Amino acid sequence: MDDGGNVASSAIQPGGRHANLYNDQIFRELRAYAQVPDDFVNSGWNFENDFAGGGGKGGTLMARVGDAYIVKELSPGDHKALLQITSSYAQHIRAGDTLLCPMYLHYQDTASKRFFFVMRNSIGGGPFKALYDLKGCADDKLLAKDGERIPAVHKRIWNVGMWCGTSGWTPARHRYYAGKVEARSAQIAMTKEQRDSFLQALQRDTSWLASQQIMDYSLLVAIKEETKATATASGGLGPSKLGLRPFVRKGPQGEEISVFISIIDFLQLWTNGKRVARVIKVMEQNKATVPPKFYAERFAKHFAVHTLAVKAEEALPSVSTKGPAPVAPPAGDVDVEGVPEERAYSRPLPTDYRNNTQS
Repeated sequence: MDDGGNVASSAIQPGGRHANLYNDQIFRELRAYAQVPDDFVNSGWNFENDFAGGGGKGGTLMARVGDAYIVKELSPGDHKALLQITSSYAQHIRAGDTLLCPMYLHYQDTASKRFFFVMRNSIGGGPFKALYDLKGCADDKLLAKDGERIPAVHKRIWNVGMWCGTSGWTPARHRYYAGKVEARSAQIAMTKEQRDSFLQALQRDTSWLASQQIMDYSLLVAIKEETKATATASGGLGPSKLGLRPFVRKGPQGEEISVFISIIDFLQLWTNGKRVARVIKVMEQNKATVPPKFYAERFAKHFAVHTLAVKAEEALPSVSTKGPAPVAPPAGDVDVEGVPEERAYSRPLPTDYRNNTQS
């Protein structure tokens, strides 16, 4: 398998540690366009502290670098997927408007032999009026509401009480389930022009994802309410002329409602393992484990139905009157001003990942 140009770098040392870089001739150009310096994750976080625990089902291994970036550990399968799609991904985001979360670095920590990639925060920090992870299927979930995060409480096979009717549910389980119900019917409000632009970019992105045999990705939707005192031309996050600009409209009390939208978790390839999982989950309705073409069509159709056009005069033109923009220049053009993006609440690593990476 092509290793994507695995090279060491003296300028790029994530967390102050030596690293081998993958496809950095591509990511270097994306960083340059976004005005991200090569040493952008060399400090501001601690590898030993942030990645001390295991991934597994207990949580995702990722570290925040200030408010701008996230360093995310990759499973061996996701590492291979990123190697496979990087060139096509770069071409895609250079060719038109996109909702895909931008990525800026793919590397291996030399000492631990573990794989990572780095992205920019596409939704910023809270508090959130609402934060959704949406797939257009039964896996939709509400991650936070009214400034408070909603922990996931699943009906695991060992939680016998969870399967004996709702009377055995904890308050946390009731709240989590209510959030899932809310997420399935969530409507994303924007102007007609914004909606048209959003759906066009969504269709373009999902077509590309299907062509790469990718499925099980999500639309991360963050809704914030800001007063005029806190809002800026980039939705209160500082200057941002690049990429995933928020859709902004005026609320009933005159507040500015910013909606940040990004496609995340797009490293799941349709493999034989996924085909087996689909068979095992045959009794599940409206599941995420489906072939890429079907997943893409369902995804695009769902959000065509669940985006609501509001009156044009209710929108604020200061941020985004149209919608998403390209997150990278045409090949060779790195002299344009701009800023990057991120991702959050990514899927956990398998429990045996640590052993796999050491082999």
